[in-house]
Amino acid sequence: MNMDRNWTVLFIGGASGTGKSSIAYEIGRYYGVNVMEVDDVHLAVETVTTKESFPAIHYWNTGVDWRKIGVEGNVNWLIDVSKELIPVLKELVNRHIEDQVPIIIEGDFIDPEFTISFDNPEVKSIFLIEPDVNQIVKNYLSREGGELQHYRAEISIVYGKWIADTCNQNNIRVIEARPWDTVLERAIKSLL
Repeated sequence: MNMDRNWTVLFIGGASGTGKSSIAYEIGRYYGVNVMEVDDVHLAVETVTTKESFPAIHYWNTGVDWRKIGVEGNVNWLIDVSKELIPVLKELVNRHIEDQVPIIIEGDFIDPEFTISFDNPEVKSIFLIEPDVNQIVKNYLSREGGELQHYRAEISIVYGKWIADTCNQNNIRVIEARPWDTVLERAIKSLL
């Protein structure tokens, strides 16, 4: 376990297929800290709420087909879900800070501006960017195979651009996923 950790909560965000989960677990091992996946939080919230209280989270339960709403429609949904999850994630962060239990929170549904809303040095964030659509397709194919990966990668690229633009406007750490062999070192260095 590494003792140079200067945070209690570390957000690792970015678009799908960029390597967030992989780097989150590597950083977790480096610091001896657990990782919480926002996908699990999303699923838990969806299970115990209704579409009236969380319309974006329940959007797909209304019969909408993600393949037919276009890239922008999917990106807007990702942004909307990240905003709906803010109060849930805020409570989780506050609990970890209060109890001084370090955690890495990783996922697609992390609004960059939310991560700096705490104005607390115990909360840090890194957003991972992969600007090459072909690399994202390769990442998807190696992870899960299947069809429609290029369309999913296009969604990821546009969402990643929104994330990068939001981060750059707010002085939030953004690191490129590649070269992959140095990403852990670059991520840890960005936290100092």
